[in-house]
Amino acid sequence: MAFAAIPTHVLFDGMDASDALRARIEQRAQRLARFAGDIEACQVTVRACEHHHRHGNRYNVRARVTLHGRTIEAGDAPASDPGLDDPYTAVAQTFDSLRRRIEDHVRRRRGDVKTHTE
Repeated sequence: MAFAAIPTHVLFDGMDASDALRARIEQRAQRLARFAGDIEACQVTVRACEHHHRHGNRYNVRARVTLHGRTIEAGDAPASDPGLDDPYTAVAQTFDSLRRRIEDHVRRRRGDVKTHTE
């Protein structure tokens, strides 16, 4: 089954743009189509939070996908997370979280999850 390409916009904030990191982000964004076929767009911001010469930089990655009638976001983990000193790790963690949120949304939409009324 072929999926339509998801338009992906990547913004680098406080750091130089990286073609390799952009390619990884676009690859991860395209893989999201397996979980929801109605993704209309994906916006990702990679932000260098701290500039340390000895300990490395910390990166926050914020991703937002737009589905038909819904926006789902993930990312912006605390800068103190020791795993976020590598932008590729930060991207992977953000997209893993985004994928889980998309899967939850699709399950709710199908009615596979019981909703509680207040």
